[in-house]
Amino acid sequence: MSYHDANESRWSLELHSQTGVELLVKLDVAMASSEETQGRMGANTQSRDPLLLAFAPLHRTALGLACGVILGALLAIATFLIVIRGGYPEPNLSLLAQFFRGYSVSWPGVIVGFLWGFAAGFGLGWGFALVRNATVWVWLTVIRSRAEMEQYSDFLDHL
Repeated sequence: MSYHDANESRWSLELHSQTGVELLVKLDVAMASSEETQGRMGANTQSRDPLLLAFAPLHRTALGLACGVILGALLAIATFLIVIRGGYPEPNLSLLAQFFRGYSVSWPGVIVGFLWGFAAGFGLGWGFALVRNATVWVWLTVIRSRAEMEQYSDFLDHL
């Protein structure tokens, strides 16, 4: 499956059976004013970006790192606020010690909570990206197969 713009051959979206979706971009190296470039780029990106972004694979490591930092920071901040507040530790948050070895609602628990939150978030983000990329690849493969079958459905009629 491939898409090429007839007027401007600047990009193409191709589906490969081994590597999945591949986006090829051709850049024209020409000296143009910044206003011309922004005007031309604005028109092209508004009409084509949703399609390109819909099929673009997610980077597993990047999504894992982002989710890990967010979840780790949330757990560390929650633990930090409860420790600063003092008094009796939050019973619900201390239940995380059942799942995260070494975690407690204490000053060392802030660091341990960040590390465990990062590990859990990384695993969840990486796994989500993996499943999403596989689902999109299977979906595009099915679409391509149906298009090929439709194209060759009357093959025997021409013999």
